[in-house]
Amino acid sequence: MNKYDLTNLSKSEVMELIEYEKNPENLMQYHEIHEQIISTLVFKANTYRCKVKDAYNDILYILNIHTTPISTRFSIGLRFTGINKHLLRLDFGDTLRHTNNRGEADEYIVYGSHAHFNSSDDKYSNKNVIPIDKLSEFKNLKLLYDVLWEYI
Repeated sequence: MNKYDLTNLSKSEVMELIEYEKNPENLMQYHEIHEQIISTLVFKANTYRCKVKDAYNDILYILNIHTTPISTRFSIGLRFTGINKHLLRLDFGDTLRHTNNRGEADEYIVYGSHAHFNSSDDKYSNKNVIPIDKLSEFKNLKLLYDVLWEYI
């Protein structure tokens, strides 16, 4: 049974999960996750996809890596299965635009690469993003290979 209500995660729970997934308790867990990625990865319609099980938290994720013909425009996301929400999705591309606070008085546009935390998979739902340059792990990365290894 999940110790988290994945449909109603608080900001601190999201950050706790991300921190745990980045830093598993032992090296074997990392190797197990790496093996899951390598052994189940499939490519279809410009997207690499595989399932990844976090046994400690009893969470099944889908790892998506969407590519484009432009080497600096891609997306990497870790989505919860069954609820269509991303724990963390990174969208890379210099020409990307995202509207934060859509329909509010303080609406503004985020230009370029950005990150979605605990956001809906529905592209038409309102959600806010953080510019990649605010995330130290990713701010100087632009190519899929580099971002993928840092993400994993």
